[in-house]
Amino acid sequence: KDVLSSYYQQTFWLEGVYTWNRSKRITFKLPYHKIEDKDADVIGTSNSLGDIIVAVPLKKYSNFKRSTQNIGFTPQLRLPLGNKKTNNNGHLGAGVSLAYSLESFSFYQMYDIFGWVYDDKDAQLGLDINVGIHPYHNNKTNTGIFLIWDLTGRWEENSTTLLSGPVLMPYRQNMMARLEVKFPMIENGKSTQLSRGITINTGIGFVF
Repeated sequence: KDVLSSYYQQTFWLEGVYTWNRSKRITFKLPYHKIEDKDADVIGTSNSLGDIIVAVPLKKYSNFKRSTQNIGFTPQLRLPLGNKKTNNNGHLGAGVSLAYSLESFSFYQMYDIFGWVYDDKDAQLGLDINVGIHPYHNNKTNTGIFLIWDLTGRWEENSTTLLSGPVLMPYRQNMMARLEVKFPMIENGKSTQLSRGITINTGIGFVF
């Protein structure tokens, strides 16, 4: 008899940005979750829209001879779209983010620290760090690639998660893709004894 438990989740994000100017914009992120939860011989599946996240990133840019930098402050709201509460859905929340990034012709770095508070679950503190290189760029076709190493940390009450791994970001004209693979370095918490395992995120974006 199979007595092992497993949890598999796929999340698809629809994201949009409206820009008034380079320093002011509004964004939204809408997740769609596909979950398979296996406990012994019982397998449960569920598909659902998640909570929409609306944010207003405010950025201050500074341009130098060989690089550009920006400091960002982002208030955010998480709004439930339904009445059903799960681990992924149904949680009203407010967040704020403080970020810094520096980019030159050959080097890129980004640091983002943020926090979330919710009406009915533990608050969360997060840290994202991206450091990498820009080894190729073609001015004529606006084509290039970034190679980045990512560090992701999340802290809640009695819970710590730290993931790290490589990120590949190719771009061409008005299109950019992102592929990242994250490996667990630290995982402990009160809600589960199952490791998250390897996390793979892919995305593609267009500018109109």
